[in-house]
Amino acid sequence: MKVFIDLFSGLGGASVAFDRSPDWCVLKFDNNPILVEHNRGLHLLDLSDLDTSLHTIRFMLHEINERYCGIHKLVIWASPPCNEFSFANANRPERPSTVLIENAFEIIQQLDPDFWVIENVHGAKETFTEILDRSVTQEIGPIVLWGHFPLIPIRTRDTWKHRKLEAKGSRVLRPNNRALIPEPVSEGLFDAIEHQQTLFDY
Repeated sequence: MKVFIDLFSGLGGASVAFDRSPDWCVLKFDNNPILVEHNRGLHLLDLSDLDTSLHTIRFMLHEINERYCGIHKLVIWASPPCNEFSFANANRPERPSTVLIENAFEIIQQLDPDFWVIENVHGAKETFTEILDRSVTQEIGPIVLWGHFPLIPIRTRDTWKHRKLEAKGSRVLRPNNRALIPEPVSEGLFDAIEHQQTLFDY
């Protein structure tokens, strides 16, 4: 079994392509109980509590490992909340909290996945680059990505660039719709990982 971990999952946009595949087990985590009915399989977890988060995720990975006689590939995606970093936020603090990005990176380092991605907005570039000690890996429109992963091809560019401005839904869900990772990004990452070739494939 291959496992995709979606940290700060929100409405599950990053993991949608992996969710569709019978070869992948998807673990989705967020701390917002309102999202449970809108994101199938979402697990509630407060990722500001690093020790509990690591314990919970390790336990779930152990169960998958036992059930399927091994985990053959592990991918972690993390989309920490971006409101404190966004240039569009008129109340953006001078010193945004970095607890969640630091915890996400610690989880990644502890679990040592085959591939990992941390996503955020352009306003997070300076802070995230310093914490992660690496340059931006890829930019797809307003989406900024750091990590270790094959570059994500985008098959089609629909109107998702403007989705943040046009996001609808209840007042509670609107921020999650704005933050939703577009489906072509999830599909592109899935294809890149599934079809990646190395020198040994030739």
